[in-house]
Amino acid sequence: MDIPLLEQRAIEASIFKALYQALKEKNGRKAALETVETAARSMAVQAGLSFAAKAPDGPSFEHFKTVLDMWRGSGALDIEDVRSGKDELTFTVTRCGYVEKYREMGLPEELAGLISCCRDEPFAQAYSNRIFMERPETIGSGADCCRFRFTWKD
Repeated sequence: MDIPLLEQRAIEASIFKALYQALKEKNGRKAALETVETAARSMAVQAGLSFAAKAPDGPSFEHFKTVLDMWRGSGALDIEDVRSGKDELTFTVTRCGYVEKYREMGLPEELAGLISCCRDEPFAQAYSNRIFMERPETIGSGADCCRFRFTWKD
């Protein structure tokens, strides 16, 4: 049975919250945040590798761009201003259901953005080391939107 992505992330978030609280008491806030971020990034790497394995002819930028369909289909993100070229993909996320859900769950604010936003770049890099990502700000860090730019370098 497939669990919807937003629901899966909520389950993960409850685990991250408990882990963060335990580590914070034992090792302090900074070490706890670093550990949670390391774990979330590791999960993103695995997801990127898994997505690459599904590419019919091996990882390609055209296949990578289909991730937008997956993200949109989950209902967790509102994505606008999509521009897709041969070597570049840009778009704007105007609503992030992940951060909304984490805040509803009572996650500390420092986790609400971290456990979702830190995943994007390692996901892309694990998919292919030819992909580079720019995202100067995130909704999770208080911005109005997330502006993404992925480029493919041969």
